[in-house]
Amino acid sequence: MTYPVVAPASTQAPYPGATDAAIAAWWQGVRLKRPGWGVPDFFIAVAAWLVFSIVSGVPILLAQEGTAAYAWLLLVGVALPWLGMGGWPWLISRLRGNGMRLDFGLRVTKADIGWGLLFGIGALVAAGLIAAGLTAIFGEFDSSAGEVARDLDDFPVARLLFALAVGFGAPIVEELCYRGLLMSSLLKRGTSRWLSVVLSAALFAAMHLEPIRFALLFAIGLILGWARVHRNNTTTAIVAHMTNNMPGAIGILFLL
Repeated sequence: MTYPVVAPASTQAPYPGATDAAIAAWWQGVRLKRPGWGVPDFFIAVAAWLVFSIVSGVPILLAQEGTAAYAWLLLVGVALPWLGMGGWPWLISRLRGNGMRLDFGLRVTKADIGWGLLFGIGALVAAGLIAAGLTAIFGEFDSSAGEVARDLDDFPVARLLFALAVGFGAPIVEELCYRGLLMSSLLKRGTSRWLSVVLSAALFAAMHLEPIRFALLFAIGLILGWARVHRNNTTTAIVAHMTNNMPGAIGILFLL
């Protein structure tokens, strides 16, 4: 069911940290329960992501580079860990909450999309400035996505699917985990909005396992967290993340 948009960040809410979608449903008389998920579930999602990454990584190590089998195993290695990072938030929101739409604020309005585009452009600008500074210090560097894209250079279908994963799949899954599950858990515990933004951004940057790009990813995470608290939903952060990733996805498809 789609609930109408209401005034955001009301002081009257069914529980601390409730999203605007949950508040709107509550005002309509929908009986909500205080979600039973929390910060430990974020670490369960990350642990599941790590396990699936290891499981999918072993066949990649055994495969011969430059073959079609290697290319498709790389795609599996990208997508399979999402079962943990995206699947666990979905599962616990159904079992111990009110579903992802209400718990994490997965509403879709023109305002949410518009703000997401603006925050995404801001993230692109910030990332570009920081990347220029890092290049001046460390020289040219690449992202892990760029390295995977080069391994798919001779396989256009696999490369197309990878570009779609970068542009759409990764933003959805990562935002469900970081700005959805993690930030909602912190806010539900009474953590201040801005501390929640900083903590989620730091973990977001660290879990990419790219030390040179940490500052860049941290800045992006701060802006995505800002999008989350500004509209009190995860949809805005997802749109912002997609906007930020889109130039990279287009580059994977046409330029590399």
